[in-house]
Amino acid sequence: MNLTNLARLRDEDLAGQASTAPARALMESIVSEERAPARVAPARRKRRALALGAVAVGLGVAVAIGVGLPGGPATRYANAAVTIERAPDYFSVTVTDPAADPGRFEEAFRAVGLNVTVKTIPVPPDEVGQLIGPFVPEGFRGPGSLGVQGVAPCAAAFCGKVWLPAHYSGRVMIGIGRAAAPGEPYADDRLFNPSGEEALDGYRSHGRTVAEVRDELHRRRLKVGYRLYWTIPDGGFFDQRVTADRIKDGWVVQGSRHSSSDAVDLYVVPGPEAGPAPDPKAVYEAEPHWYDPED
Repeated sequence: MNLTNLARLRDEDLAGQASTAPARALMESIVSEERAPARVAPARRKRRALALGAVAVGLGVAVAIGVGLPGGPATRYANAAVTIERAPDYFSVTVTDPAADPGRFEEAFRAVGLNVTVKTIPVPPDEVGQLIGPFVPEGFRGPGSLGVQGVAPCAAAFCGKVWLPAHYSGRVMIGIGRAAAPGEPYADDRLFNPSGEEALDGYRSHGRTVAEVRDELHRRRLKVGYRLYWTIPDGGFFDQRVTADRIKDGWVVQGSRHSSSDAVDLYVVPGPEAGPAPDPKAVYEAEPHWYDPED
């Protein structure tokens, strides 16, 4: 089990430059060595400035430009939902209509040679329209890397780069963020930022007791969830969702994050009564993920 990756999480990653892909890359690398469905995604989604070309396609019209050999994958494909263009080391993706049927996105990815399944998932407001992933449910072994990097400025709903091996034939999952309904849990797998992530405007939960912060949440008519914030000796960390009976009022809150429009998760530093830290791999596997295979 590759626990050393927890310690390798750099300060700049924790500072909020890249919040979603590192979480997946980190936890995927933890479980990658022992479990077949594990995922390894060393590439990170980073929001850097880069202008992408506009979508040159009419509404509802799909345009494909093939590569050298007839019948091969296209180098560029566009429809009313998305434009995908193959570059030497990545795919440029411009999302025009994030509310489109997922099949339109799958159509475009498959046209450029990728076996991608797309799923719309509920996300926080600032992630609506963004690409989430990619993930390989059966386990990615390379060569190459997986990742998404959002870029700006962007005249569409989302512009970005997707790293996938150009000739990878395995099944890949990609999420398209949609606005969550009131009270609907977010499909949020971002790595928690322990340097100061806060959910409440004008209120700092970091360093306060659970009882204090819970009272403030109740005052704001917000529901409360709990995650134990475990650290490991080499400097890494992971979090574990627990029920309220596992939490003591006097334990200290590390930070907070909205888990839905009307609920906030508190990341709590375990007190002595919490016992030893669990196995991060077991914690990761115990939680449901939006990209898990559906029954």
